[in-house]
Amino acid sequence: MKKYIKMLLATCLVATLGSCTLGVQEQFDFKGETYSEEDPFANITAWDYIQTRKSNAIRDAQGRFKLVSNTSVLGASGDELDFMIAAIKKVGYEDLYNQTETTSRTYLLLNNNAFTGNNDRDIIKSIRGAQLADNSTVNPDTYFDNWTPEQLNLLKAVLKYHIVTDFVAQKPTIPTYDVYVLFKTLLPKVVTDGAGLPVSLSEDKAAISFSRDVDARSTLKVNESGSPLPETANTAGWDENVRRHNYVFSNGIGHYLNESVRYQPYSLYNNFTIE
Repeated sequence: MKKYIKMLLATCLVATLGSCTLGVQEQFDFKGETYSEEDPFANITAWDYIQTRKSNAIRDAQGRFKLVSNTSVLGASGDELDFMIAAIKKVGYEDLYNQTETTSRTYLLLNNNAFTGNNDRDIIKSIRGAQLADNSTVNPDTYFDNWTPEQLNLLKAVLKYHIVTDFVAQKPTIPTYDVYVLFKTLLPKVVTDGAGLPVSLSEDKAAISFSRDVDARSTLKVNESGSPLPETANTAGWDENVRRHNYVFSNGIGHYLNESVRYQPYSLYNNFTIE
């Protein structure tokens, strides 16, 4: 009996050793899901991108949709760019957003909320003195057609101040949360006299400040209170947090703003032609 058990164990051992002589398995080459860190808009200009950001709001036969609150439009987010698209076209600034001479531009994208509403920083009220009434119907594509030359001139000033002549991202452009970094915009400064009255346009361009929020350090702040800018730029609630960051284009980078910002009151530009 013991001899039989020994033979059985020996047979099992041989079988086990034999199994180890099988060919080596082919190496398994694991390939994870493809992930791309490329910027999705890097091959188009800022203007190409801006034109895609029209709301899907329900429109009537005249292309109008209803404003249902101070900050949004029916069926669409106030983050869309319907009014900015129409403003750029009306003043003929397409080339500023479509230029390919440099990639060192930052485009502050003024969403629908930045144009409508009852805040003095809302572009329509700040220029015309009155907001678009709640529940009114409007076609942004034709809205600026009845603006006066003076009003359109101020609209040019607003748009030019929101184009920065450097590429500004949170990192590494703004190194830490306690630093204010100044850049130039495309808008000339206004030279004023001792009484603060406008005298002429300066050869120098108006500055703009970027910093990072102390609590949410990935958030960019524009013209934050305390930055080395004139009082008109960074007090009285004229600072603004960037709403959506880092849209990289072939000719620069874009950030969304929910309100406009300024260096000097735009009313100072009333008597000067903005090219």
